Amino acid sequence: MKKCITVFEPAIARKLLKEGYTIVDIKPDKFNKIKTLFVFKNERNLIDRIYEISDENKSH
Repeated sequence: MKKCITVFEPAIARKLLKEGYTIVDIKPDKFNKIKTLFVFKNERNLIDRIYEISDENKSH
């Protein structure tokens, strides 16, 4: 299992932070310098939660 998961969408990262997930790094995207990558510690079913939030955002 990966120790860290990278999130590309700021809205998802913000929601994860509000829910108490741990962010370990913030860095610029190598391919698009105006975008930011959010690196989270892989904990408490993080990947499942990312999919849930992504699905919620698609339905709005």
